[in-house]
Amino acid sequence: MVRRYRKISISLFTVLITLLLASSSFAAGLCCQLSSGVQESLSGVAAPASEEISVQFTYSFTRMDKLKQGTSAKSLDEASASTSYTSLPVSMDMIKYTFTAGYGFSSRFKGFVSIPYLRNTMNMTMSNGVGLGWMDMTMEPISATGDATVMGLYRIYTDSEIWPNKALTAGIGVKTATGSSTETTSSGKYIHAHMQPGTGSWDPLVSLLYTQMANPFLLRADVTHQFSTRNRQGYEFGDSTAVNLGATYAVSSEFNVCAGMTYLHLGSASDRDGNYTNLNSLMDDPANTGGDSLWVSPGIQVLPIKNAMVEMKVQFPVWEDVNGIQLVTRYRLVIGMAYRF
Repeated sequence: MVRRYRKISISLFTVLITLLLASSSFAAGLCCQLSSGVQESLSGVAAPASEEISVQFTYSFTRMDKLKQGTSAKSLDEASASTSYTSLPVSMDMIKYTFTAGYGFSSRFKGFVSIPYLRNTMNMTMSNGVGLGWMDMTMEPISATGDATVMGLYRIYTDSEIWPNKALTAGIGVKTATGSSTETTSSGKYIHAHMQPGTGSWDPLVSLLYTQMANPFLLRADVTHQFSTRNRQGYEFGDSTAVNLGATYAVSSEFNVCAGMTYLHLGSASDRDGNYTNLNSLMDDPANTGGDSLWVSPGIQVLPIKNAMVEMKVQFPVWEDVNGIQLVTRYRLVIGMAYRF
């Protein structure tokens, strides 16, 4: 039985590994913070052993339909009455499909490549002029491949090479600039920076992850920092730091329940050349980017056959402190399937 739980722990260990791989557009503002980022579990890939391959597919849906100023909720009417913005976001949906492949170069070193495909839609309301009211509109959906992430993970400590109870893993990687950051409207202007499928920047990532098996629990803690750089259009998303704590409970050899908590800090964005800035639009004002938030993530995991895992979870914020006024997330659903061979 102990051996069986240790096998489960190795599979679950990869859930933590994939937390470090989902950085395709982590630098997007709090309104889009779960479209990517360390807090996004790509769901249980069985960690490849030496000369093994692991693959996974993940679907995520993020719903954003709330405005916040600092820590306080703000209605559309309040935002339109208290600010000079003539364009306000009403809601935004982000659908993301992510494919990740991993390879075990040795028992301690693993390499991963993650490629997302995104579909973003947004509803807005715009002023018709003083005393003329507001008009609702829907932006043209954006569908395209996002920024790929390449990452290597090295296990720097373990109490056992075969069936580890404790492990400390360090990671280093880069979020590439493979996704487009120059999508335009019919008038030729850049769409909102946070609606773009990519950031246009090459951003280094560093991570540290600790796991401990305490049958029937797997306990985990990790921290990841992303160093954002400026893209060719002069836009730079803020640096990002995510701290994750979580636990998984093995109900049986085929079914687990899990829960996690994530603290996320995002720095403010900077638009040096003003290519994405429109001070009449709340979404296009860099002052409305960055902040801090705390998230919870309950979920379940199913191990239907050997070397396979399915994970389903929901993520939602329990506390937020945003810069300026931002459209923030109500909830996010994640479903992932993984297999190693």
